[in-house]
Amino acid sequence: MNNKVFFNNKICDAENANVSVFDRGYLFSDGIYELIPYFNKKPFLLEDHYHRLKKSLAMIGLKNPYEKKDWIKNIEILVETCEFDNFSLYIQVTRGVPKNIDDGVLREHAATKKYNPSVCMFCSQIQNLSKTNPILKNAITMEDKRWLKCDIKSISLLFNAYAKTLANDQGAYEAILVRNGIVTEGCSSNVFIVKDKIIKTAPKSNLILPGVTRSFVINELIKKNKYPIKIDDYNEDELINADEIFITNSTQAILPIKKINNKTINNGEVGKITEKLYKHFLEFLE
Repeated sequence: MNNKVFFNNKICDAENANVSVFDRGYLFSDGIYELIPYFNKKPFLLEDHYHRLKKSLAMIGLKNPYEKKDWIKNIEILVETCEFDNFSLYIQVTRGVPKNIDDGVLREHAATKKYNPSVCMFCSQIQNLSKTNPILKNAITMEDKRWLKCDIKSISLLFNAYAKTLANDQGAYEAILVRNGIVTEGCSSNVFIVKDKIIKTAPKSNLILPGVTRSFVINELIKKNKYPIKIDDYNEDELINADEIFITNSTQAILPIKKINNKTINNGEVGKITEKLYKHFLEFLE
C-alpha cells in the first residue's frame, strides 16, 4: 500500500516522517488537529473544516503556518497520492520544536521560545456509507471528566481514547459523556435524541466540540426540511428514555444507537426520523 505523508513542506513515505522528541506536540500534546472526510474522492465541507482549523489554532495562540491557498495546494498534492475513494484526511499542527536548543533547556511547560511548527497530514481509508439504512450501534454512558475547553480540537485526547476503549471492551461503539447529569457529547461524535418527534441536541459551548457534521445536520437537513428541533441541555434520563438516539461525526455521518447501556432504543431498529435524515444526507452527496 502506498502510504504517503505530508510532513513539514514535503511528501514522503510514512516511515520517513520523523518527529523530533523535542516537539511540543510529543512532549505536551501542544497542538490541534482536523479531520476532513472525502466521499468518492470529494471533500465534504472543506471550507467549514478549514475554518475550524484556523479557530483552533487561534484559541491556543499558534500562528497558522500556511495561507489558505497553500493549505489547499498541499492538501491536493497529498490527496493525489491516495488510493482510496472514501477516506479521511488527518491534519495535525503542533507548536513544534524550539528554534534554539543550545541553552540545554529541552523541556519546559511554558511556551517561552520561538518554535518551528510541525505540520503533518495523511489519508486513512474509511468505511463506505450504507446506500440504504445507516448502521446501528451500541453505546454506553460515562462521566465526562475532560478539561473545560472541549471546543478546541486538541490533540490531547487521552480521556476520549480511554473512554472509547472502555466502550469497545463492553461491546459498544461509543461512550456518551455526561457532566453533572447533563449529556454533552460522545468521545468522537455529537449526540441527538428524538422524543415525541422533536429532535434535541446540546447547544454549542466550551463543553462540546462544534462538530462540522453536527452543524450541517442541524442547518441543512433538520431545519431546511422543517423537522422540529430544540437546541438545549438535556439530562441522562432523557437520553435513556428517548424514542430515537443518533450520533454524528465526520467519517460516518449519521449513526443510530440501538442500545444504550442495557436499554434497547426503538426496539433495536432505526428510527423514522433518523432514517429520513440519513437519506437526506445521501441525497446531498449525489
